[in-house]
Amino acid sequence: MDIDECKRKGFVKKARIDPELARSLSEMSDIKEKAIRNVNLDAENISAFVPMAYDSLREVLEAICIMHGYKVTSHVCIEKLLSTIYPDVSWQDFDRFRYIRNGINYYGKKVDFEQGKEIIDKIFLLKKEVSLLLGDLLGGV
Repeated sequence: MDIDECKRKGFVKKARIDPELARSLSEMSDIKEKAIRNVNLDAENISAFVPMAYDSLREVLEAICIMHGYKVTSHVCIEKLLSTIYPDVSWQDFDRFRYIRNGINYYGKKVDFEQGKEIIDKIFLLKKEVSLLLGDLLGGV
C-alpha cells in the first residue's frame, strides 16, 4: 500500500492540528516507556512488553501526524505518511517492529528474551529520534 491508497481507503484523513492531543499522546508514550524500563524483564514476560514498547513509539508517531494535520488509523499508513514528510528517517525499522508486534498480538508468537530486549532497545532509539521531531513541532506552538 502506498500513501495515495492509504488516503483513498480513508486510513489517512485531514484533521485539525491539535497540540494538546499531541502532548497527551507523547505523555502516554513516556508512561509506557517508563513502565518498561522499571520492570524486571525476563524470558517469561518479554513478549508482553515488546507490544507495549511498540505502542509507545506509535503514540509519538500519531502525535507527529496530528501536528501535520492528519489522523491516521492504520499502522502501515503511519509509516507511509511519515516517510513522505521525513524521508531521512529509517521507517523500515518501524515496519519490522509492527510485524513482530502483530505476530505476538494476533498469532501468539513469542520472542526470545535477547531478541526481545534488542527490539525494545531499538524501538526506544527510534522513539528518541522521532520525539525530537515532535518536540520541534510542539516548540513552534
